[in-house]
Amino acid sequence: MVREASQRSSGETSSSMSGSAGNVVQARDIRGTIHVHAAPQAAQRSEPVPWQLPTDLRGFVNRVAEQEAMDRLLAEHPPAAQVLVITGTAGVGKTSLALHWAHAVRGHFPDGQLYANLHGYDPQAPVAPVQILERFLRALNVPAAAIPADPDAMASTYRSLVAGRRMLIVLDNASSAAQVRPLLPGAPGCLVVVTSRHRLSGLSVREGARHLTVEVLAEHDAVELLRAVTADYRSGDDPEELVQQVRLAARHRPACLLHDP
Repeated sequence: MVREASQRSSGETSSSMSGSAGNVVQARDIRGTIHVHAAPQAAQRSEPVPWQLPTDLRGFVNRVAEQEAMDRLLAEHPPAAQVLVITGTAGVGKTSLALHWAHAVRGHFPDGQLYANLHGYDPQAPVAPVQILERFLRALNVPAAAIPADPDAMASTYRSLVAGRRMLIVLDNASSAAQVRPLLPGAPGCLVVVTSRHRLSGLSVREGARHLTVEVLAEHDAVELLRAVTADYRSGDDPEELVQQVRLAARHRPACLLHDP
């Protein structure tokens, strides 16, 4: 806003105002011209940040040693590995561990998280890496018309977009290293957590992946988990019956209540 003032011969001041009325200066005597400059607005993020993690699972118990191992990997400077493969038998709780930890450390990854279930062991065919790449590029605000049709070009675009960012990428239920490799960033900064029933040793050889094996829960932890997930609709169960149910399930996550590949 610019306020101009002129002095009349009678001694009175005549004023005129132009510009935004939001910026006003009040004064008794004004000589010359006043320029008012508004304070700059706070910078705003031009693009939304992806936060794709599914909801943290209820009834998570124990896994203290595994979480501490993951914390140590995150704390290494510079990071010794950009890929962590969590392995274990079906239903042992790999996905639960990965998601619970990912939610706990989300503050370390200000540029967001990407998540994909690769369905590596489902009855239907596993999800092709190109399908996940397209989803990730859309999540990274690439217009559909700008996504390359060629898979190699798509992977190159993806690597370019995540380079220099601090992101957590969770690839759940992978069946092979070939299914994972096109989804890996090409530069430091991001951490990729993969869950699989197999070790995916090829990722260790080429990408320097670390491995974390998840064993079945201790019996008392499995009982605690069973109580936690049934608390809303069952109470007063006989403790010995709970122990028997846990033993029948071989101390895995109760398949009838929670699906965890």
